[in-house]
Amino acid sequence: MGEHERLVVDYKLLESSKTNLRDIKKALKGIDKHRADIHDIWGHESIAGKMEQFVSNWDNYRRELLDNVEDLGKQVETALTSFEKLDLDLKNASEKKRGQKGGN
Repeated sequence: MGEHERLVVDYKLLESSKTNLRDIKKALKGIDKHRADIHDIWGHESIAGKMEQFVSNWDNYRRELLDNVEDLGKQVETALTSFEKLDLDLKNASEKKRGQKGGN
């Protein structure tokens, strides 16, 4: 097999992606805590009403975004775990094969 036909997995990238997605998930879940903090700064009732409508719409999109981030996080975790297992399996198979050759 030629050099260009190898699969190279960047474990650091997968690990940092997993961490970043976990942080994004945490931030998206924590946004609700700030809703009451900013309500007083909206001022006039018509502005407050529009902002409340905006926040309500944002909540819907945020939930959808959160679902997507969670799904992506699971996919990254699965890929990372699968590649690590495959690496270990290939290492063990290679060592077994070398052991069989050396024992003859």
